[in-house]
Amino acid sequence: MVAFLGSGAESKIRIPLNELEPDIPRFEPITSWGSDSEQFTYGIWVVRIPNQRTVAYFSREVDSGCHLQWQPTVRVKDTVGVFSNNCSENSYSIHGAAINGNTIRDLDHFDVSEVSGYAIVDFHILRIGICTRTPTANDYICSPEFGSTTRLIPRHTALPENFARQ
Repeated sequence: MVAFLGSGAESKIRIPLNELEPDIPRFEPITSWGSDSEQFTYGIWVVRIPNQRTVAYFSREVDSGCHLQWQPTVRVKDTVGVFSNNCSENSYSIHGAAINGNTIRDLDHFDVSEVSGYAIVDFHILRIGICTRTPTANDYICSPEFGSTTRLIPRHTALPENFARQ
């Protein structure tokens, strides 16, 4: 069972850790963020990684603006199980790393804390993915390898088309 905690600057979801299976992403839709051109609702992919940490990825792919779907049987290079969509050639591993395509960055993500048996995802601040190549003047923003570029998620409104690109 998922619980939404607070609103606005305190926007968080709480998921019992025992409901997260290792290496099986779980999608949590955030309907106020809107949907892509194929009417897939944007949200958060929450993944329990085997070393016992939990990660949360933004489901909107930066290059296409389309919702990323988990494809557990798809193989890309040496990776089986990827996040991808029908709008671009980009694919991402379960660890959020870009593994195919020409994207400028890895997956965007949210902070996750683990408290009293729950994964708590703070979706007020988006952490922009790490640069996969040296950006040019025409590229979208990305985070340096040892740092973090962030964007505030708009409150109670659909995300603008160019959100987190600049």
